[in-house]
Order: sequence, then structure tokens, then C-alpha cells
Amino acid sequence: MSDLLVGLRQQLDTCPKVRRWVVALSGGLDSSLLLFLLQRLAPSQSVIALYIDHQLQAGSALWAEHCREQCGRLNIPFNLIRVTPDSDSEASARAARYHAFESFLQPGDCLLLAQHADDQAETLLLRLLRGSGVMGLAAMPRSRPLGQGMLLRPLLQQSRECLERAAFELGLEPVEDPSNANPRYDRNLLRLNVLPVLKQRWPGFLSRCSETAAVMREASELLTERAQEDISRCAERGGLSLARLNLLSQARQRNLLHVWVSEQSGHRLGRAQLLQLEKDLLHARADAQPVFRLPDHQLRRHQGVLYLLPDPLPLVEEGERNLVVGESIQLPLGCLQWQPARRGLPVGQRLTLQLRRGGERLRPLGRGGSVSLKQLLQEAGLPPWLRACQPLLLKDGEIVAVPGITLCEAAGSEEGLLPIWSGFGLS
Repeated sequence: MSDLLVGLRQQLDTCPKVRRWVVALSGGLDSSLLLFLLQRLAPSQSVIALYIDHQLQAGSALWAEHCREQCGRLNIPFNLIRVTPDSDSEASARAARYHAFESFLQPGDCLLLAQHADDQAETLLLRLLRGSGVMGLAAMPRSRPLGQGMLLRPLLQQSRECLERAAFELGLEPVEDPSNANPRYDRNLLRLNVLPVLKQRWPGFLSRCSETAAVMREASELLTERAQEDISRCAERGGLSLARLNLLSQARQRNLLHVWVSEQSGHRLGRAQLLQLEKDLLHARADAQPVFRLPDHQLRRHQGVLYLLPDPLPLVEEGERNLVVGESIQLPLGCLQWQPARRGLPVGQRLTLQLRRGGERLRPLGRGGSVSLKQLLQEAGLPPWLRACQPLLLKDGEIVAVPGITLCEAAGSEEGLLPIWSGFGLS
């Protein structure tokens, strides 16, 4: 027990600026023990408990009451959130649970999860069986940002056996979710039928899994650092230059794409997806306009640049609005901003903003004649998906500027502000 308390104190001390410790309480042995230990270490006013009711088991409401009573005995505030997972699968329950965690946490909060070394070994085995890469084999991190707060797993180096002994010494009476005994779930199958055999055959199995996860995490960090260096070299017009991307080895290309897509969209590409992306976009004909779709995102290429865009693209609203020069405005696919220029629009001038409608003609500054807006946008290399969203600035019905592309002769010759449109995929 004393070793557990010392280890827990060391973990908590790595987070000195925490305002509230939020214990994810299920009523099971691990989280009940964590709550009890934390009550001994931290001031009661900085510790609260959070129970997530997935409403997948008939007894979940009774477990919530058990947790409420448990918190009452320890004088710890109790909070309950009910969620509705899309299905009874492990993945759906986890997604609903973490969404609730994120919405609950406030700045300065640290969510404490009672996962331990056996859980880490299960996670590593599951990721291995699913064909995960280096990041997947890093398993569960000890800590990471979550919502407005952070997440910490302070018992990750402790074995289940150690926690069971401590709970027995304290006389804890945790509840047991009957679904934990159902081998239909992959994690339960490993816990019940596989881990006991592995631990008996290799007594150091848990520590080896922890070491492997730590090594994989370091390797993943190195790969991410290299990918970010390559991304900075390949960055062009808000996307990636395919010419510079093709100068990299195939392994670095895939590493770059994996990290770039993950950082931009939150979606982690599996190896099969990476291979398909290479085939569909990187190796397609030069004149092709392929689209590679992911949940809520799509990848396109245009004039040698690879772009990651929302899917579906935002709807373009018709109509117009008044504005004054210097006023920044959020638009469907970007933002209208301003920068000082020797030749620009006078600050405070009243203009009308409208999006492209088709058929417009204008007289670009320095061109010496009129040109269609369609031709101008093509010459500027504007991707097709942005052309319908191109903002125009008018005065008395005449185009005075195409933000991000040109001023017009009607703008005059005054020093002022130049309109810049940071279109999605061009920033």
C-alpha cells in the first residue's frame, strides 16, 4: 500500500498546475482503489469523481448509485453523465465515453484513468493483432492533452495483481460489470484466456510490454519530427508540392502523408489506405482530377499540389453584404483579410462583397484591358473547388478588387490596404 501511495504521489507531482483531479469512476476495482488512494493524497476540495453511464447494461443505474454512495463516504463530489453509444461495441462505447470526458473537463482539470500494466499489455497485443504501425504499438500514453484539460494514467506501471492485493487490504467492495466476462469482446478474450498463459510462461511479460510501448513511442516521436521537417520542405499554397514529395524515399513519403493527414484531420491512415492514396492521387495521370475520401475529409490535387479539404465542401451562399475596407470577414472557404500596400483601397471605404456568380468581366490593374473573371482565376492557378467561393469587392456595381489575386483600375491609385483571401487550401 505504501509503495502504491508513493508511486501515485510521484505521478501527481508531474502535473503541478492541476486545479481539479477528476477520477473516472466505474465502480470497478481499479477506479475504486484510485479514488481511495487519491482521497488520502490530495485535498478533498480538489478531487471529484465522474461516472459515465453507457446505458448498455441493465445494472448501470445501480452501479452509478454504488459510486455515488462510495463518494459520499469519502466526502468526494460525484458527477454522472449518461451517454448513448452508436452500438454495443467496444469502439462505440469508448468514443461516447471520451466525448463525454472532453465536454466535462475545464481548464486546469486532469482526468485520472485507473488503467494499469495489464491493460497496457492488452492494448499492445490488440494493436499488434490489428496490424498497427509504430504509433499504434506505443499503446496508451501515460499522459496527453484532452479537451480543455489533460489525461493522466498514474497506475500504468502497476500490475493488476498489485492493485487486487491493495484493494483486499482496504476491504473495498467494487462492482463487477458482467460484460467483462464475455469473451465476445476482443479485450476480454485476451484478459481471460491469453494474458494468464503469457504471464505464467514469461514472468516479466508485463514489464517487457511496457518497455516495448515506451520504445515504440520514442520511435513514433522521431518519425513525427522527421515528417514535420519534410512537410515544411514540401509545403506549397496550403498543400504539399508533389514534385518535392517525389524527391523523398517511398518510406519518407508515406511517413509524411501519415503525419500530415493525421495532424490536419485527426484521421490516422492505415497502410492499406496509404497504398491506395499513392495509387489514386500520386500516381494518377497528370491531367486527372482524382478524389480520395476519408471521414469528413477529402484529398485532391491541382497543378502539382496535394490538398486536404473538408468533405463535403461548405455550401456557397448567394447574396451580397456591405463592408468597409479593413474589416476582416469569415467566408465559406476562407477568410478575407487586409495588409498595407503602396497601392490599395482607402481605409474605411464602403464596398459591397459578393461571391463569384459567373460571367463577370473586370479591368485588372496594369493589364491594359478587360478580361473575364473565369480566365483570370484560371491564370492565377486557383483550384476548381475554390472558384465558386472567390470573393469580389465592388463599388457602385463595378469590381474594384479580386482579393488575393488583383486590384482593378477602378480601385484608384491611393496608398491603402490590399485585400487578401486566405482560401482553404491556399493559406
